[in-house]
Amino acid sequence: MARTFKLVLLALTLLHAAWFGFNWSRELRGAAGFLHANGTPLAGDFINMWSAAQMALGGMVSDIYLPERFMAFERTIIPVGIGLRLWAYPPHSLLFVWPLGLIGFLPALVVWSVLGFVALAFGARRLRLDSIETAILVLSPAALQCLYYGQTGNLASGLLLVALSGRRDGDPPSVLATALLTMKPQIGFLMPALWLVRRQWQSISWTLAISLVMLGLTLPLYGAGPWRDYVGATLPKLNSLEREGSGPFMLMIPSTFMSLRILTGDGQLASWLHLLAAAAVVAVLLWRLVKISDPLRQAAMILIATVLVTPYLHNYDLAILTAGALLVARRFFTAETPLVRQLNIAMMVILAWGLPNAVVGLNGAGLPIAPLLVLPLLFLA
Repeated sequence: MARTFKLVLLALTLLHAAWFGFNWSRELRGAAGFLHANGTPLAGDFINMWSAAQMALGGMVSDIYLPERFMAFERTIIPVGIGLRLWAYPPHSLLFVWPLGLIGFLPALVVWSVLGFVALAFGARRLRLDSIETAILVLSPAALQCLYYGQTGNLASGLLLVALSGRRDGDPPSVLATALLTMKPQIGFLMPALWLVRRQWQSISWTLAISLVMLGLTLPLYGAGPWRDYVGATLPKLNSLEREGSGPFMLMIPSTFMSLRILTGDGQLASWLHLLAAAAVVAVLLWRLVKISDPLRQAAMILIATVLVTPYLHNYDLAILTAGALLVARRFFTAETPLVRQLNIAMMVILAWGLPNAVVGLNGAGLPIAPLLVLPLLFLA
């Protein structure tokens, strides 16, 4: 049953990838320069990364974290209205994105996309997903959404899988991956909880040291100004957008916070309710992490709990949910599990696999139930 299910899910994945490729190719045929035929930027959000890289190379780091100046620079590249744009990643991210500014937009997009898929595949294999599971993950709806938007989800998901793959205290790839996730902390912030439970003090110490080195390097290179503006201008703008802004981005967020905001229409109330729900999830997570010693079950819990606890992630970040669901499926596709239960588990895994697409329709229809679809997987893990 385990192999049969994986082959069925692989077939669904390939069919979806073909459908995605067909529709995307139709959009690309009408593209001109940096824009689709409908006027939206090619690869969605990649214009932010390429602009940040160009500005870092051009000595304009002081403008990156001032939203109006950042968008003014982008309008020199794309002279049409493309909505609110931010570089939402902390200043040490600039240590790594600037090489993309050395090449043109389209070559940089190709390099970035390939890097994301390679990181995701490497993380899957290091976490000991087999070849079929890895193919399902790399071609999953979440991974293809990340490709479409030119976003960071595949790289961040791959780094989290590498972080979770460490089998000993101070494992270098695990430590380095966790340190790099400080650039997208909403994906990696539960790693300290896992290491505290495992008493992996070397992993914690080395990650802290590497993170401090990266942060320290930004001071002689860029000064303290970017950090001041990141905290004082970019983060408040981002927070205001999430709490009060409207638009298509709301449909792409499967978090408990956004679901509650859609239901209540009140960003402040949604924040408080999300905090209560997240605290309950973290309490359950810590309790079970202490009780369960199997590293793959612990990894599944971290992957799934991350989706439930963070208020700020999008459908293109959900490769972590697909990976967690695949690990859950391993537990129940055995000869000892009744067939009816195996079929129920299969349905839950397929729902998690398809959630990156489904959340847009569900949120748009006023049915923001994504967290309710994710929560059972945490308890199954």
